[in-house]
Amino acid sequence: MGILEAVKKGFAEAGKLMKVILIFFVFNVIVGLLGLPLTDPANAGNPGIVAMSAVFSIIFFLAFIYLQGGALGLVKDEIKTGALDLNRFMEYGKRFYLRILGLLLIYILIAIGTVLILALISAGLLLIGDNIFIRSIVAVIVTVVSLGIIVFLIFPIYSIVVDDTGPVLALKKGISVAKDNFVRILGLFLVMLVISLVISLVIGFLAGIVTIPLGDTVSRAILAIANSVVQSYIPVVMMIAFMSFYISMAAKTVEPQSGGQQPSGWENQ
Repeated sequence: MGILEAVKKGFAEAGKLMKVILIFFVFNVIVGLLGLPLTDPANAGNPGIVAMSAVFSIIFFLAFIYLQGGALGLVKDEIKTGALDLNRFMEYGKRFYLRILGLLLIYILIAIGTVLILALISAGLLLIGDNIFIRSIVAVIVTVVSLGIIVFLIFPIYSIVVDDTGPVLALKKGISVAKDNFVRILGLFLVMLVISLVISLVIGFLAGIVTIPLGDTVSRAILAIANSVVQSYIPVVMMIAFMSFYISMAAKTVEPQSGGQQPSGWENQ
């Protein structure tokens, strides 16, 4: 499957998953509206608001994992069988919840480790000389490493759903597929990134024009709803595009060796 073919498939199939998009939209609207008082500049620095914002973010994160598992399961069904049973949304959300959570925790550890290593490298280079040339080298290193890690970590979550495996094996399989198809995956990621940015800018610009004559509270509410539209539609398009791409490439990739033993414990959570 080519990059443009995956992108076209993402937008074409998204129309068949409008009910899933609607679920995300309702969730994002609720989160966006409830979060308005927390993001009000007037409340900046308020310890109580900061604490509430932290709790709110954790709840949102945990709830989103459930929605993501349900959506990914339905996307897999749509791609593989062309059938869509919305009643299975909750089943998939529950089935993949712990596995996706485990994978995201691994991602957090990888992110922390990467930041620390890049910080050490940057500090070492800046000790040589703090000038535009050195800072440019640091910027290039950070950009290249960041893009590389993004590419290697795109597919494990799709492996969890498509291959019905645990987070560790999914990580191995996803990295294996990415290693064999790095340039193509990077290309798809950049294309989808540009498309999502363009759509976000257009929707944001139109919403901004509409809210010019309105009050601050109403304007922020409308912008939250507009953002919810983008944050609900684009992720589903990306799910379809990346999962289709993964399925087309995974079949050509040699499975990571597991010593002939079935996964247990953490592997098959």
